Amino acid sequence: MLKNIFLPAAPKPLRWGGDSTRPRTTECGRTAFRRRIAPFGALILALVLAAPAWLQAQSGGEGALATATGQTAAPPAPAAVPPAAPPADVEPAPAPQPARPDDQPAITQELVKADTAYRQGDYIGALDALWAAQEMMWRMAPLGVRNVAFVTEQPENFGTYLPKIGENFKSSEPLILYCEPIGFTQLKEGDTYRYSMIGAFDILNINGQVLGGQRNLGPYEQSNYRTFNTETMLVMTIGIHGLPVGSYTMRITLTDNLDRTKSVQLDKPFNVVE
Repeated sequence: MLKNIFLPAAPKPLRWGGDSTRPRTTECGRTAFRRRIAPFGALILALVLAAPAWLQAQSGGEGALATATGQTAAPPAPAAVPPAAPPADVEPAPAPQPARPDDQPAITQELVKADTAYRQGDYIGALDALWAAQEMMWRMAPLGVRNVAFVTEQPENFGTYLPKIGENFKSSEPLILYCEPIGFTQLKEGDTYRYSMIGAFDILNINGQVLGGQRNLGPYEQSNYRTFNTETMLVMTIGIHGLPVGSYTMRITLTDNLDRTKSVQLDKPFNVVE
């Protein structure tokens, strides 16, 4: 029998356990969101090197992002993702906030601001412009995940995970999977944001047969935060006691609960060795 615990990211994680798909509600402190300068260093340099030629190419002709008449080109369409069926016990989601047609030239403007500020030595101004551009691009992006890894223990904070070496587990050892969702909807309500995701998992054998799993996990959500959040982690812990020795795949599905056209699936292979 498969037993799972699915934990959302928080300084003091909610601990949901047992075989029930409904979480036991506990109090959780507000997630701290921090701006970090280091991850943007390479991005700033790449923008500075690429921006002049790219902006020149965009400034004229019918392919320009903004023409003299003010017309704008539509943003590239994201890859189509089949919508996930809404779980019966989850309230209907509000209408998603699609990327506005004018977001693309607005992103260009912010990149120009970042380049100008960088050349003038105003690095904080450059970072502010990059943050604004990142928020616009985030809204246009599909749901995705980064830094997917089996870990040795439950991380306390975003990015503080310790990857497990190899993919071999004893049947008495739980699977602890860490990932960082990106591109999920962050609905702005007044001065604050909120997000919400639901999850599911399956365990497959080497022939692709589903041996067990669970649906409608969550929702995993955060609300009432004022800074656009790019640092969210999800950690899933699954007991595999009773699985015989062999090779398996853990298949995870995450769905944006505020825009159910956004969904992502990932497979993580593992072996039970004893």
